[in-house]
Amino acid sequence: MNAELDVLQATSEYRGRSAFDTYRAQQVLSAKPEELVLMVYDHVITSCRAKDKKKASAGIATLIDSLDLDQGEIAAGLFRLYRYAMERVWEGKFDEVLSVMRPLRETWAAAMKGMGSPASPPGASAVAGGPERVGASAAR
Repeated sequence: MNAELDVLQATSEYRGRSAFDTYRAQQVLSAKPEELVLMVYDHVITSCRAKDKKKASAGIATLIDSLDLDQGEIAAGLFRLYRYAMERVWEGKFDEVLSVMRPLRETWAAAMKGMGSPASPPGASAVAGGPERVGASAAR
């Protein structure tokens, strides 16, 4: 077991979690940055299917926070898409959000698979999946 999981288990918030929660925590803690972006896309998609505004909004906010807008047009384009998706969540238009997030998720997954190595997908420096983390929010 790694040190991060030991710290989690020591906290009072962690006690009493199920085996699945323990597994999920380990999965997140050991994931590469590119994989974390994919997990957030999955979270947003699952939340939209459940029509959960709070969770979907939180996931989209995480995607927005991960952007480094200094990276140029890719990051700016993603920001516009995420902002649009956030507005649709607030309006309860989950099908529209899914029509934006599913293709983004699939493109990200295909780019990761296509790389087949520890390297990041094309454009990854514009999002948290990139090796050069994106923006001031990384310092938080």
